[in-house]
Amino acid sequence: MVFFTAMLVIIIIYYLQVDGLIYATIVALIAELLNIFMAHALTKSVEKKMKLRIRRLVEGYSKRIKAYRKTIQQLESIQEESVTKLYNANLKIKEYETRLGIMEKAPTGVDNTQDPVSAAPEKSASDAASGQAESPTKKQTGFSDLPSGSNRRKLPF
Repeated sequence: MVFFTAMLVIIIIYYLQVDGLIYATIVALIAELLNIFMAHALTKSVEKKMKLRIRRLVEGYSKRIKAYRKTIQQLESIQEESVTKLYNANLKIKEYETRLGIMEKAPTGVDNTQDPVSAAPEKSASDAASGQAESPTKKQTGFSDLPSGSNRRKLPF
């Protein structure tokens, strides 16, 4: 476009000489206006294409985020259900232990007054022969579903 305009200006100036300067200036201005309008149209079309591309990217990422949030919520609900089931199971275990008298009493031997189902297990022959003392049992203050060494707060239930 610039080359064509320059050639046209040179031809006009060559044939019309002094009077051709006015015509050459007019032709150059018209060529510049055409160039500006074409550049404007080109930038608008590129801008539309980029908007569409970016919109598709944003929609894709928003769909991913929604799917991740949904997955996270499902996993959190599964985790909460599991924690409540574990808590209830531990409560039942403690209840059965208290019924059987295992939790409070350390197994020192077989008591004949108790029924055979609730009797504490006897020491094996190898333990009795080696003379190992029984380790003291830890008394738990409450149920904790956290792993040992965790510094997180306990759940309120």
